[in-house]
Amino acid sequence: MSKTYEVKIGTTELSDLTKFEVERNKLFADADRNLAGDLKATFIGIFPKITIGFNYMTEAQVKTILGLLEPASISVTWWDSKSGTYKTGDFYASDPKPPYWSKEKGMYAPWEVNLIAYKKI
Repeated sequence: MSKTYEVKIGTTELSDLTKFEVERNKLFADADRNLAGDLKATFIGIFPKITIGFNYMTEAQVKTILGLLEPASISVTWWDSKSGTYKTGDFYASDPKPPYWSKEKGMYAPWEVNLIAYKKI
């Protein structure tokens, strides 16, 4: 399978991203480190966190992106470099903060948002 896009929210492919990073965060439960420095923990799994960055945007573009990010649960499809395939999962978005760049022109400055998985991959 070849990569044709990096990330899709619902059915909307996001293009012209300035940033696309996938963290493979390990989650542990009951973690405890003894005085010798040994860690004892139960491994829960790997949970992806995707950081996406946007370039300068118009008000209409920001409105569209905010609409995609607003639901409590969003379906995200992303390119997984480890498997060389697309993966899909349920995510939530961090609090988006698109900054105004020019009120007169109705433009927003570049900004980023995190997409955080509900379940392990």
